[in-house]
Amino acid sequence: MNNDSSEFNFIPPVPYKESLGKIERIEAAMVNVGALIAYTASYCASRAAAEIIKLAGLVKKNFNPVRSEVKKDFIAALKAVGIKFRDGAFAFAAFWKKFGERIRTEGFIQALKLQISDISSALNRNKSVFRSVVNYSVPVASIAVLGAVVYSTASTSYGIAVECNGLELGVVAAESVVADAQQTIADRAVYYSTEDEILVTASLSIKPLNAMNEVIDQVALADKMEEQISAASPEVEFSDGAEEAEVESVSIEAAADEAAAALTTDELEGKVRAYAVMINGDFYGAVEETSKIEAYVNGIKEQYQDEDVVSVGFDKSVEYSYEQYVYPSQIMSEDEIIDKLSSIVSEPVYYEVQDGDNPWNIATHNDMTVDELNDCVITYDGEMIDDITEYCPIGATIQLSAEVPFLQTLVTKSVTYTDEIDYDVVKTEDPDMYKGDSVVDVEGVPGTAEYTALITYKNGVAISKDIIDENIITMPVTQEMRVGTRETTTEVSTGSGGSGTYFWPVDGGYISAYQGDGRGHKGIDIAAPYGTPIYAAESGTVTRATNKHDGYGNSVMISHNDGNETMYAHMSSIAISYGDYVVRGQLIGYVGSTGDSTGNHLHFEVRSGGYYIDPTTYVSQY
Repeated sequence: MNNDSSEFNFIPPVPYKESLGKIERIEAAMVNVGALIAYTASYCASRAAAEIIKLAGLVKKNFNPVRSEVKKDFIAALKAVGIKFRDGAFAFAAFWKKFGERIRTEGFIQALKLQISDISSALNRNKSVFRSVVNYSVPVASIAVLGAVVYSTASTSYGIAVECNGLELGVVAAESVVADAQQTIADRAVYYSTEDEILVTASLSIKPLNAMNEVIDQVALADKMEEQISAASPEVEFSDGAEEAEVESVSIEAAADEAAAALTTDELEGKVRAYAVMINGDFYGAVEETSKIEAYVNGIKEQYQDEDVVSVGFDKSVEYSYEQYVYPSQIMSEDEIIDKLSSIVSEPVYYEVQDGDNPWNIATHNDMTVDELNDCVITYDGEMIDDITEYCPIGATIQLSAEVPFLQTLVTKSVTYTDEIDYDVVKTEDPDMYKGDSVVDVEGVPGTAEYTALITYKNGVAISKDIIDENIITMPVTQEMRVGTRETTTEVSTGSGGSGTYFWPVDGGYISAYQGDGRGHKGIDIAAPYGTPIYAAESGTVTRATNKHDGYGNSVMISHNDGNETMYAHMSSIAISYGDYVVRGQLIGYVGSTGDSTGNHLHFEVRSGGYYIDPTTYVSQY
């Protein structure tokens, strides 16, 4: 054995003979494998030692003060490591040879047990050697693996894989190449069918590149995408890309001529080129020119232009495309198209009466007078209403307009306005008060705010509002009130009860006779069907609940805290008793025609200090 730590001897392999028995062949194979492993390990160790010695030379050259000590200690350590690796290699080869001999003499199982026992004993005797091998080999191996990973990652290139209809077309360097390829396809196209829609979608993904991947440019990518388009729609044709590149721009007329060239004779027979007019996406007709149509549309828009207008549009889209071939019978004059756009169509506008509406605010909100509102067709429960000022029930349908323009304007304006902010209401239950009664302890006060909104008007009627800015001027004050929870003898209405100071005393109905009316009428008559509920107009104590045969028939009188009294006459029946305390909106009886009456109605009076007050100053149905 040479003393040079960079060279090691090894045990020659055992020759393999066909004539050997099964056990002998196994033994020979094991010895050969063991020898090969030992040689490989010793060779790697020797090469590592040589490299480390070179490194030591560099250290020696650059660090003179300590080179002698470093050299002596380092070479001694290397020799020790080399010797340990060499001894280990010899021991490894001897291990496999001894294992083969034991197999022949003891059998495989017994030989395996003995070998394991020898390994355990050797480890116990040479714990320091094993630790040294691990201490040197593990850090070196870890550094080698880390260097390999860093080098592999830094040297890897990435690209963008383009897939089209599930097939990978190639790899490009950037997303912009895909956009350029799509533009190349658009430039090459000379004909497309307006009846067929061609959709070629491309999906992109990042992938690492290897030697097998080729990065392509937009021209190659466009070629591959054209193949996909041709497969999806064979009738689509493309021009030569080289020729197209030489032409910077093509006029609409030239493009149409090329389209005609792409059509077959049968497809062009009897057709002429014209602008196809599309209204809301539907083909309406064709025209040879569009200047008058554009002037008409722009003229409408100009009427609405001012500093507050953000945009002007229409409820229908009007578009036209020149690259179309149509039959002469489909060609119209521009005036015919304009006549269509300016025509009046039958499209009624309806309004349903809401809670809190009255004839005057309905007319105001729709830019009408009350007389014009009365002239509209008004129905409720299938019956016509002749005069909405006398009968305006919730749910009535008003036909505000019987016809509207075919092309309606949509004007969006930026509007700044001041409006109230509703205050919150906090209610506290009071068991000492009757249901339906309430007391306000702190009055609510609305706040104010300045709003800026984009309001869209359709033919002058606001149809949408989008608030884009809000500036609070004053904060609202929360209203605090107590509400009664004490049970009443009869139910309390949950309706609005009109908009007057007092609750509207009938569930529906209408005023059929007013106070005075030339015959000394002391109150108003509210006509309603037999059995319609009657409610207390205000809270108070019942001072009459009977039929006194004085012409009022079944009647109720209530005394209120404000000093007024209310009378309810001609009832079919009474629901409360004398002395009861009733609350605003509480059921007190039902409409009838008792006493001096000629039809079902409620005679309602308001009295104060012995005088009869006009009830319409206290109650209002709307």
